[in-house]
Amino acid sequence: MRRWSVNQVSRWAVLLLLMLGGAAHAAEQLDRDSAQKLLERAAAAAKQENYAGTYVYQYGDEVATYRMIHLNDGQLDAERRESLDGPPREYYRAGTQVSIYPADQSGGSLDRRYTAKLFPRQLPEQPEKLLNVYGIKRLGHERVAGLQSTVYQLEPLDQYRYPHRFWMDDQSGLLLKWIVMGMRTEAMQTFAFTNIQQGSNVDRRWLKPTRALQPVTIDSSVGTAKVAQEPGWDIKALPNGFRLLKQTSKTLPGKNRTVIHHLYSDGLTTVSVFIEPYHQRLPLGLAHQGATHLFVRQSGGALVMALGEVPAVTVEAFATAYNAR
Repeated sequence: MRRWSVNQVSRWAVLLLLMLGGAAHAAEQLDRDSAQKLLERAAAAAKQENYAGTYVYQYGDEVATYRMIHLNDGQLDAERRESLDGPPREYYRAGTQVSIYPADQSGGSLDRRYTAKLFPRQLPEQPEKLLNVYGIKRLGHERVAGLQSTVYQLEPLDQYRYPHRFWMDDQSGLLLKWIVMGMRTEAMQTFAFTNIQQGSNVDRRWLKPTRALQPVTIDSSVGTAKVAQEPGWDIKALPNGFRLLKQTSKTLPGKNRTVIHHLYSDGLTTVSVFIEPYHQRLPLGLAHQGATHLFVRQSGGALVMALGEVPAVTVEAFATAYNAR
């Protein structure tokens, strides 16, 4: 059997640590005050800084590349995104006005929370409530898109949410990379800049749309109740840290049934609960695709469905909390 010399082992150990990219650094737990300031800085940079570049989005087997630009001159906060592979798609936002290509033939509205959470704007501007359910660890340092960054991890304090790892530009505080991780720390969803320009280097001409865009309606409605209340339903305690954002009821186009929708968030991720009359077209039980889980159960004459980018135990807890009287 071949024997390795001490020098050979040492050289391979160094190479392995370099390939792991910072894994040799001991994780450092941030205190709450430092964690809050860190998250506030990242959220402010995404909203206030000027930046443009290309980023890759990966979700399961799906990989897509986007080019984007964001400008904020103190009076107007605007951004444009376009797909670089697959069918052409374009998104343009100026303030709260959003336009897209291709046109949305259904004429539906776009939720304000969707437009506010596009990479690299995942973090809330007021993160103090987020830190009731997540802690933050500093993991080390790495380069992303040629820039020096510090690696952090949002570590859930319970079983109801995923860890989130992010790379933050040391100079500007902007998020350069974001990974939603599974319970076994596997990457399930990734956003990462492959190149980026910031500050005065950004070419403002990139902000001009290249296609005939269609304005879309932004749904800015928010929930008024602190706890969901629905006639004919008992709703038990829900997983800690999630609060009700919106509560709606509407009849689906072309279908003779009303769907109730309750939207919850912990400040980082959302969970939707849908209630509709029972039908057999949707199988009961648990289903998932990538980081997204769906749990469906029957209660009385209705179907209760919980959906979100959260662990299976979370959607099951939401669905079982709703019981018909």
